[in-house]
Amino acid sequence: MIKYNYIVNQTSHIRTGEIDKGSAFIAYFFPRIAVYDDIDGWNKNPYTGSQEFYNDFCHFNLSVTVPKNYLVWATGDLLNCDEVLNQKYCDRLHNAEQKDDIAYVVDSIDLKEGNITKQNEYNTWIFKADNVVDVAFALSNHYVWNATSLVVDKKTGRRTRVDAAFNTQHKDYFDAIDVSRKTVELMSYKFPKWPYPYNHETVFDGLDQMEYPMMVNDNPVATKFDLITLADHEIFHTMFPFYMGINETKYGWMDEGWATIGEWLLSPMIDSAAVDDYGMARYEKNAGKEIDAPIISLSTLLRDETFVNNSYEKPALGYLYVKDLLGDELFFKALHYYIQQWNGKHPMPLDFFNCINSGSGKNLNWFWKRWFYEAGYPDLAVAKVTEKGNTKQIIIEMKGNKPVPVDVNITYSDGSKQTFHRTIAVWEKNNKTATLNFTSSKKIRLIELGNMYIPDVNKKDNVWESK
Repeated sequence: MIKYNYIVNQTSHIRTGEIDKGSAFIAYFFPRIAVYDDIDGWNKNPYTGSQEFYNDFCHFNLSVTVPKNYLVWATGDLLNCDEVLNQKYCDRLHNAEQKDDIAYVVDSIDLKEGNITKQNEYNTWIFKADNVVDVAFALSNHYVWNATSLVVDKKTGRRTRVDAAFNTQHKDYFDAIDVSRKTVELMSYKFPKWPYPYNHETVFDGLDQMEYPMMVNDNPVATKFDLITLADHEIFHTMFPFYMGINETKYGWMDEGWATIGEWLLSPMIDSAAVDDYGMARYEKNAGKEIDAPIISLSTLLRDETFVNNSYEKPALGYLYVKDLLGDELFFKALHYYIQQWNGKHPMPLDFFNCINSGSGKNLNWFWKRWFYEAGYPDLAVAKVTEKGNTKQIIIEMKGNKPVPVDVNITYSDGSKQTFHRTIAVWEKNNKTATLNFTSSKKIRLIELGNMYIPDVNKKDNVWESK
């Protein structure tokens, strides 16, 4: 059991990380116990900002002492609501934990009237968090507080409370509670289809775009699209790295890649108008160049765009392609096997690869090797088109060496369209061409390869037009 006390006086909270006057998000505020594992022994890699964390699972008791009228949100469960909040606010918080409705624990009128907290000179908020790798907390004397909850595990009826704490001047944050609640729901039932593992999740209106166990520190943004993609990305980190205990310092792709595919898949489920191509232009620009390293490269050795490419979009594409290859049923079986086997045990890359192989019953080593271990770039081309009456044949050439799915988008002479999709399985034998045979009574006018999540370094040869 690790106990931490933190005292904030009327001026020191500004020095520890001012967000706006009277608010702060506090992390990295205590000495950390280094991880000792069977790979490196003691973890000696320092936290430097870009390469993130490697912490061990602990039980935390956290006490935060703040002046009256300050609210505190933190990793873990609040143990002494009746000692720090007046009764009606404790009642509101308790109701939020039991109901699906979105409600205010503290609204603008409450803030004007005051008397939200106990009117002692200082109040000590006590939190307890079990089996988490870190704790963080935030405080404010002028933020409103939305809360709601939902059943995340239908087998047990277990609920997760979702909070949003924000400055009402930041208009995007009025949608934050709804977006965050939907994210928790979709994670539990759609992707990764695993019951949300913690009792609550707080989205705090701060200066950063950063995840912590049960909390995210998200700056205000300009559009609802930006709010959705930021919130679902950071909340998705609940599973990877926190639930699994990923060594983010060495293998950023084992958590950021999952948060990126989570963002890609969940954002259009939250808003059907969302089109999220985050990272794709960046990868196409850098693929195969000196700046482009194999994904498996240690994050500690990478800098700038090399680190970002390897941590975000490239692994996310790898996960997406495996999902496409296996199909949802088998993919979730394999992913859940990985989660079950390695929750809280600090999985390494080979643990992940082997679990997906074992859980799916498919040997995907050919793909792990080519996508994660080898250098190279994705590049497909329309090599040849043959039409003999109703019989059609299209030959696709792999000019690069990275296996990507094949989407053949056909426009016929009458303006009608048809798309054929092939998974990465067409490249399993290390072949350089893939042949599409089909029949149609219509004459082909135009062929275009690709979709939003199929990168290609040279798209000029992705188009064929009938002469």
